[in-house]
Amino acid sequence: MVKRITLLIVAAVLAVGAAMAQDPIRWRTTVKMTNDTEGVLTVRALVADGWHLYGTSLPKGGPKPTAFSFAKSTGIKFIDKAFTASVAPVTEFDATFNMKLTYWRTNVTFTRRFRLTGPRDKAFINGTITFMGCNGENCLRPSTITVNKLRIK
Repeated sequence: MVKRITLLIVAAVLAVGAAMAQDPIRWRTTVKMTNDTEGVLTVRALVADGWHLYGTSLPKGGPKPTAFSFAKSTGIKFIDKAFTASVAPVTEFDATFNMKLTYWRTNVTFTRRFRLTGPRDKAFINGTITFMGCNGENCLRPSTITVNKLRIK
């Protein structure tokens, strides 16, 4: 009996851990130099089937918009004022929030150009990505991930 209860507890813990490990929205960041002094920061959102990532400009009272803050980067200056998305977001009425919202239903890539302000070996990308997503039944809590010391190669 004790073995059976222990086995059930272990199975429950593993099931919860597996569910938590399967993030419906995952992020990948890369940096690529385009010449000796300029480069591109690429941030890619991997959106699981059935989920969507909310847009970067949303009305108040709704979900948390996707936001990028890379002001803590060192040795670089961004050329572009903001990130550019690879595809335009969908705009639709969202019954969950009772308002018109923008979001991406598929993977989306965001890019922002920068210029080195000093030696490349002393330049690092540091920042945060804040986001929220839903699947029509459930919404993720607003989350923030940190990008630390992404080396410029």
